[in-house]
Parts: sequence; structure tokens; C-alpha cells
Amino acid sequence: MPRPAESRAAPLVEHRRYRPQADGHQHGYHQLLFGLAGATELELDGHGYRVDDRTGLIVPAGSHHDYLGHDGNLQLVADFPAQSVALPARLVARPRTFALDGAFGSRVRALAARRAAAAARGPQHDWQLAATLAAALADRLGMPADGEVFPLMAVDAYLRANLAAPLRVPELAGHFGWSARRFQTLFAEAFGDTPHRYQTRLRLDCALQWLSNPRLPLAEIALMSGYPDQTTFTRSFSRRFGLPPGAWRAGARG
Repeated sequence: MPRPAESRAAPLVEHRRYRPQADGHQHGYHQLLFGLAGATELELDGHGYRVDDRTGLIVPAGSHHDYLGHDGNLQLVADFPAQSVALPARLVARPRTFALDGAFGSRVRALAARRAAAAARGPQHDWQLAATLAAALADRLGMPADGEVFPLMAVDAYLRANLAAPLRVPELAGHFGWSARRFQTLFAEAFGDTPHRYQTRLRLDCALQWLSNPRLPLAEIALMSGYPDQTTFTRSFSRRFGLPPGAWRAGARG
């Protein structure tokens, strides 16, 4: 069952079934629906959408949506407050369906199985799953031929591929053929953040995923995430998540 509309500072990832009676609401966070079984019908902004075991849907924050679940429907639902996980703002600014096929579909189903099998529930599990789903979705959507002048997904993919590299805005802007000033303006409009703050979210999202591997030392995760040392990494991680990475990892095991 969907939770009441509310604002969230942290993401939430869980399985949900929708009732066979028509209902509707809106909420202040973005929502991603990944179909697992059956089907759910939704209407957003006068357009109809269907989520089933082959289809997912982006529901933007603030968008009123009516929904109706059919018998046997099951979705993995991720509620993403703005600027929680690293996804470009423009990517989730309008309703959009995506196919759950190939490696991406297998990845989503594996994550859904992990959520179902989790003995414990807590913010660590939600953050790790949300960060992994966001990265998989960004990779799946790739570079859409949407006719936009600013290469949104190409920039996102470049930042993900060069996570540990120092971010120098003039060099990044030049790589995509823009002046630094114009690039900063377009980036903020498309991503809803500055390049440096978005890169920090990307780095820490990846760190969350690496922390789930107990064999990776914290110092190595710090370097893989683009931090010069473990101390700087710990300070940045704690500022965002409220716990140092060692305590976060220990809590995720509980």
C-alpha cells in the first residue's frame, strides 16, 4: 500500500501492491516504479501509463496521479526526495516510462529480491538500494534523443565514468564545447545543483554501494570515491548521512 503523502529527507525503497479501487494523490518527492508482477494503471497530467513486469515509470514530485492496481500487481517503489540520490533534476522532471529488459531488468529484479530477503530494515538499506537503482536507471536511459541543446545524460555519464578525477569546471565545459559560465548556468538548470555538489552526491552514492562489500577497506573506498584520504571522506560522508562510514557499514549489517 502506498504511504500517505509527505516530504522525505532520505529515500525509501520497498515493495508495494496497489488496491483495485481507483485512488489518487501527489507528494513532494520523486517516485520510481519498477514493475515486478501484474499491472497497475496510472494517469498523470491527462496521460495514461501502465506499469507491469516489463515497464517502469518516473513519477515527478508534485505531480498528481491517479492509480488502480490489478490483481497480483507488485512493484518495487523508490521514493526519492529532491537532491537525495544523484539523478539529474531534468531526468525526473516529467513522467517517463522505461523498459525493464536485458541487463537492466535483471539488475532491478535482483535488487528487488535483495530487498525482499533483507532481515533488517533501516536507512542504510534504503540509501544503498536507492543509490544503486539511481545509477542503474541513469545508465539504462543513457543519452536520450530528446533534442535538448544541453547534453544532460552525456554529462551525467561522463561524471560517473570519471568519479575520482578532480572536477575543474572550465575543463569539463570545454570537453562539451561550452564556455565555463554558460556551462555552469545550463548545468544548474538541468541538474538542479552545481557541478561540484552533484559530483559529491555521485561520489557518496557510489561509496554507499561499495560499503556493502565488507572486504573493501574504508581507505580504498575513499580513494575510489575521489577523496584524497580517509579523513576527508569520513567528514564528507558524515555530513551527508549523519554517521561515519564505519558506523554506517556496521549498521547495515545489523
